[in-house]
Amino acid sequence: MKVSIHQPQFMPWLPYFQKIEQSDVFIFLDTVDYQKNGLQNRNKIKTPNGEQWLTVPVLAKLGQKIKDVEIDNTQKWKKKHLNALTQNYSKAKHFNLLSETVDSFYNNNWENLSELNINFTTSMLEKLEISTKILKSSDLHSQGSSSDLILNLCKELGATKYLTGSGAENYLKFGDFKEEGIDIEYFDCGSIEPYAQTFQKIGFVANLSALDIFCNCGQDWRKYVTR
Repeated sequence: MKVSIHQPQFMPWLPYFQKIEQSDVFIFLDTVDYQKNGLQNRNKIKTPNGEQWLTVPVLAKLGQKIKDVEIDNTQKWKKKHLNALTQNYSKAKHFNLLSETVDSFYNNNWENLSELNINFTTSMLEKLEISTKILKSSDLHSQGSSSDLILNLCKELGATKYLTGSGAENYLKFGDFKEEGIDIEYFDCGSIEPYAQTFQKIGFVANLSALDIFCNCGQDWRKYVTR
């Protein structure tokens, strides 16, 4: 059984979904520290002027776990996001496939960042017909930090393979995984070929939220991934 693990992100980019699709079980790692200025509360979309960040305002404290981070709803972030998405993607070829999901998402009264991120990601997985089993680390029993936590989560699920990115070389204790009979497999997202985006006059913009390729390409998004 192949397991992959990642912190919940806001409107993740395409490789995040590819990694989930290539796994038998995916774990939202919501029991580690929240990272300020990361991708846990923001991501980018395309506009006529290039990329634009959409940020969820949070009330985060130093050392706070992701699962405990609250959203700052004193700010009118939902209206701002929804307006930006509608203005910039309403003319995208496949926006109609996602408009209902987007509207429903922003009409919810979100209080917790992790719940918001997980809900959006799982909703998108359903649209993409990706059936990987989804779990949260906060619903499991494993403890530890860094490599030890990852290994313990894999052991708890009976994993035989752990799918990870190249950055794992900086923190994973490979010998520990080998002793437990768990193979390390590196995730390869391949290359994403330029596709027809909105606002073509400014050229192709890469590394956006996966919403961009979904809105523009719909279920054909896989045609633009090469390995």
